Amino acid sequence: MKKFFTQPIGNLSRQNALVFLAINVIFIAVEFSGITALDAIEDLLNFIWGFSLTSIIIAAYYLAKDHVPEYWRFAHTILATVIILGTFVEITDELDSGFLPMYFFWAFNSLVYSLTLRGNGVFRPIYENITIAGALFLTIGTSLTLFFSYEIPEAFELVGFAGWSLLVIGFSLGNYFAWGDKMSSSAE
Repeated sequence: MKKFFTQPIGNLSRQNALVFLAINVIFIAVEFSGITALDAIEDLLNFIWGFSLTSIIIAAYYLAKDHVPEYWRFAHTILATVIILGTFVEITDELDSGFLPMYFFWAFNSLVYSLTLRGNGVFRPIYENITIAGALFLTIGTSLTLFFSYEIPEAFELVGFAGWSLLVIGFSLGNYFAWGDKMSSSAE
């Protein structure tokens, strides 16, 4: 058990990237099936979602520390704190509509992070582009609602779903393969 909690950050991030992807697939399957989950199970899945995303964000600085300034470590820590606190707020009964600022911060950070590292070889180009496209869609969509109180019409929900899917796939698999590449190059 000790090895699980003291494993290298690359292994932890890779595991959480797969968990994050799997949790999002479960959320999509539940949404399309129309099944209503028990509140306790939904809260547990939301907690796992937030915890896995937090772990990926904290590890992201160490993945790219040669390409970003030192203060990015603190920015990632703050973002991870917002994500986990937002997750706790979201799983309480006090908030019915979700925690929109958390999604905006995550999408905006992913956009800035991906654009900053674009072409540096940290992430594979396909995952860079997928993450940038998804983060751009979500940043625009959430900022319209968050800052301008504009309710996006239902006809555009499919665009939001596509943006969410792109961001989840690019972010999780991009980090998974980037850590794999980093660990294999450092082992040689």
